[in-house]
Amino acid sequence: MTDAEELPKISMLWESADPGAALIERFGFASAAEAMDWVTGVLAEHWGLRVTACERLVISDTNCLAWISVDGSRMIAKWSMRPRVFARLAAIARLTVWLGECGIPVSMPQTARDGRVQVEGDGFSLGLQRVVDGELLDVTDPVQVRAAGEMLARMHAAMAAYPERIPTDEPPAPGAQLVGNDFRSANIIWSGGKIAAVLDLEETTYRRRVDDLAQAAVLLGTRYHHWRPTPADVRGAFVAAYESVLPLAEDDAGSLEDGIEAHVRSIRWPG
Repeated sequence: MTDAEELPKISMLWESADPGAALIERFGFASAAEAMDWVTGVLAEHWGLRVTACERLVISDTNCLAWISVDGSRMIAKWSMRPRVFARLAAIARLTVWLGECGIPVSMPQTARDGRVQVEGDGFSLGLQRVVDGELLDVTDPVQVRAAGEMLARMHAAMAAYPERIPTDEPPAPGAQLVGNDFRSANIIWSGGKIAAVLDLEETTYRRRVDDLAQAAVLLGTRYHHWRPTPADVRGAFVAAYESVLPLAEDDAGSLEDGIEAHVRSIRWPG
């Protein structure tokens, strides 16, 4: 176990499931102590690092995240035990590194001793990254909304040039490009008057960038619970900022409005 005096708390990121039961059913650990013993061993073996404390364990779908202290630094170890997603997780980790090298602010995966940025072992796939300090994007602040629109445009431009194929369930449709597919407040860290990091690229897929923009415009203010559609004036400012960097083709203007309306209608918003 770690040097921490107290066991980490276990919680669900957004689901209503029992976290203790999910830890057993999805990851095979009977307790937080057992999970942390395992994480400590993996990081020692593959990264040569010593875990000194664990703040919490958070379960999100098929992923478990551990907020840990390693040699005085706060880090997040994130792993899956679903082999069918391992190739995709490794590809997403390589994409994240590439985006960081292109100047997109991301939480760069930490390289293991053998050079891998996503380590696969006996039934697991695990990545390690540093915690990026800051606050979640606030869509009531026009400065942050504008920065978000500009950032999504920069990401679209960069991802369109990505040379590697990301595994997806279906081949890309005509006109599709690589997009993040989950650009919203819960995944955007604001610090020091700028976007410090865009997190969680695991939903990355191939679609038209106008469709990704429409989705982001509607969901920009969402976090983990109690979702509401982004207000229309905020959506407008966000789209305008996007187009100041990467204008839409004339034919896409109508598609954008149709896409925004479709997302507003299709999502089951709280009453």
